[in-house]
Amino acid sequence: MKKVLYIVYYYPPVGGSGVQRGVKFSRYLPASDWESIVLTPHPALLKHPRDTSLLADLPPEQWIYRSFILDARWLFKLLWGLRLPGVVNWLRYHVFIPDAEILWLPFARHKIRKIMRRHAIDLVFCSGPPFSPMLLGKWIRRKSKVPFVIDFRDDWSQGQSRLDNPPPRFFTRLEARLEHGALREADHVVVVNEAYKRDFLQLYPDLQAGHFSVITNGYDESDFALQVEPRQTERDILQIVHAGVLFGRRHPGKTWQALTDLTKAGEIDPERVRVHLYGHNFASFVFRGFESDPTIRRIVQLHPYLPHGEMLPVMLQADVLWLFSGPGAKSDAELPGKLFEYLRCAKPILALIHPTGVCAAELMPSGLAYIADNESVDSIAEQIKAIYQNWLAGKLQPEPNWEHIRGFERRSLTRKLAQVFDQTLLSSPFTAARSANQPEDKSQSRQESRP
Repeated sequence: MKKVLYIVYYYPPVGGSGVQRGVKFSRYLPASDWESIVLTPHPALLKHPRDTSLLADLPPEQWIYRSFILDARWLFKLLWGLRLPGVVNWLRYHVFIPDAEILWLPFARHKIRKIMRRHAIDLVFCSGPPFSPMLLGKWIRRKSKVPFVIDFRDDWSQGQSRLDNPPPRFFTRLEARLEHGALREADHVVVVNEAYKRDFLQLYPDLQAGHFSVITNGYDESDFALQVEPRQTERDILQIVHAGVLFGRRHPGKTWQALTDLTKAGEIDPERVRVHLYGHNFASFVFRGFESDPTIRRIVQLHPYLPHGEMLPVMLQADVLWLFSGPGAKSDAELPGKLFEYLRCAKPILALIHPTGVCAAELMPSGLAYIADNESVDSIAEQIKAIYQNWLAGKLQPEPNWEHIRGFERRSLTRKLAQVFDQTLLSSPFTAARSANQPEDKSQSRQESRP
């Protein structure tokens, strides 16, 4: 079986939506003749939420190396507490380049040397964000003579956070050089949607379309092998559920305005609609501009973050699942990871998104979508009204297009990734040179430090 060193910063017991991709790829790669050896920071040293339930997704035979890290976010927390945000910004743009996780790289290099001595690594796969580990590519190819593949779960220099809060010009130019260098140094690049591929090719004309492969996020059918009883609460109420955090552009003000307008017009009964938000959401952000609105305060309810295994039953019991992307530049490139589990739930999806973006392109064939323009209160109100009327009439049950939906199952997506690895390995100049001189696998323990 071929071996891939999988460098992934967020991995169980670290929680969050970004963890799922790494967990599922590492779990299902062996079925395609690729054994993954995971390198990740030690979770005890990270300032990041935990979700220990995700550990159940890791097979006992999974190799995991956890290395020491200096997490600058602890320093940022201290500086914010001291009311020194200017110092935080100075450090971000003058020291921690391209991101705060750059501090992990010396420890990652040390561990990579150890892994390479113990395992016959055929290829290295690095997923971001964070993006600083992608800078290891040149060093890995020079030192270890193995192909290097990188994976963009999110945008880097052209991401929405960069566009909405532009860094200094010198940092923008430097970040673009680092990004371009990482893309060129990689033997192949995986991106989660067609918009990322399009934008990279426009930004860097020296790159070829064949240098990229699109592998979306997805859902794991095994996660849905659970018995979910009909919900016992709010049976006579239209229940709309959103899983995840609202932040930045993802302010729901236009949705709250649409609900307010519909209520005033008598189109919906506020006593028969509930919007449930699950995640690390702050009331000060969620209700901004509607703090004293009695309608919104009655309809909208905030709930804490739930582990992945507990969130799925909530989604399966909902009447409608709410998908929300922030408006503005690059909103056409947003393809939230939660979309694919929403699809598998086979529930109606209220999608407040760019109407012609990559998300709409995946949603429209599903048979589940109520798509509204995320910049139009009238469009949002129209879709909420349609959902409410169908619910009152008992006609809210959709007809899912399972052929389309099953294309996002994690095993299928992992097979695509394995094909990328195989093709990269075949075309690599390192392959023939290394085939006769592979190191013997000497490790005795599947996990150096258990979670």
